[in-house]
Amino acid sequence: MTTALTTTPDPPSPVDPPTRDPVVAAAAIRPLLRLHREQGDRQRRLTGEAMAALIDAGQFRTQVARRYGGLECELSTVLEATAELAKGDPSAGWLAMILSCADWLVGLFPDRAQQDVYRDGPDTRVCAVLSAQGRSRAVPGGWLVDGRWSPSSGCREAQWATLGVVLAPGPGEPEQAVLALVPLAQLAVEDTWHTIGMRATASDTLTASGVFVPAHRVLPLRPAIEGSHPGTNPGSLFRAALVPLFVTHMMAPYLGMAQAALEHVLDTAPDRPVTFTHYTRKADSTAFQLGIAAAATRIDAAWALARRAASTVEGHAARRHHPEQHERARIRGWTGYVVAECRAAVDLLASAQGASTFAEHGLLGAIVRDMHTASRHAIASPEANAEIYGKALLRVTPNISELV
Repeated sequence: MTTALTTTPDPPSPVDPPTRDPVVAAAAIRPLLRLHREQGDRQRRLTGEAMAALIDAGQFRTQVARRYGGLECELSTVLEATAELAKGDPSAGWLAMILSCADWLVGLFPDRAQQDVYRDGPDTRVCAVLSAQGRSRAVPGGWLVDGRWSPSSGCREAQWATLGVVLAPGPGEPEQAVLALVPLAQLAVEDTWHTIGMRATASDTLTASGVFVPAHRVLPLRPAIEGSHPGTNPGSLFRAALVPLFVTHMMAPYLGMAQAALEHVLDTAPDRPVTFTHYTRKADSTAFQLGIAAAATRIDAAWALARRAASTVEGHAARRHHPEQHERARIRGWTGYVVAECRAAVDLLASAQGASTFAEHGLLGAIVRDMHTASRHAIASPEANAEIYGKALLRVTPNISELV
């Protein structure tokens, strides 16, 4: 059994954040991320140089509260910044998305928990697994937690984890799903992430055995989804609806991958011949032109929907209004549509590029693998998201998920 001594540290002194716009900073490190992508893929973890670049560019501060030295960026800003990162390396964009969403979650916890996390500054990294894969039992002052959480993207780069846990009910009480904040030092990491895509996310398995979680580091999940939590950060960012904020930010890696694939094909393919035809340049081929146009239009449409989702989430937060479930379900539906359109665009581009797409060390082939892996994430599933939205439109209850 592992126990923790809890204290209430003084809030950390604000740290001067990077002065560059996060989107500009993300675009500036894109070439470095591209350079290190293949090595990260081989070692199934981002390189030290890639991680250092992300930190220096402030990409792990974007959703940290200003009073802890964070940037506290609007959702529309992190959407664009994360897509820029994913253009360089999809795994880097994915980690930035997951760790930033976890930072936002920390902002919903009691102040004492936030002080625990950011005592060493705003670049402290937090990973998150929302599904309640842990169990607990009550002890004086908190809970003892056991469990296995997988996949835990970013767990090898994080110092803290936000983990879904079921609290043991008292007599006559129902079980309650909560999020528990736990230092990574009290958890074990199992090497389980062996995939053909998104390899450098190191989405391994976290395990806990008798880990003590003090009461102030526990956040009831259902009330948080409905907009009720003990966090006191004053900015509108922390008034945003939990699931719509998460799934809108989740669109960014897919958008970045699709955009990178389009740029790559436009840069490399037009002057190549079309084998077994009279075309000496693909750019002169009507079939190639149609494929490129179809892919670009799908990406444009996906971006328009993603930006609309970000604007919708920000608008409700600015008005201090928690959106109704049907509107939250609509953004889930949009998420699935964006993912499907980005995946379809990448597939069109792979076909336009031809068999060379699948050269062992080819960039487009790597994007295809990453896209097809990432688009199978349970929350990104086009089919599940469409069902959630369809049930909401038809007023069919209950819906298939609490994460709306």
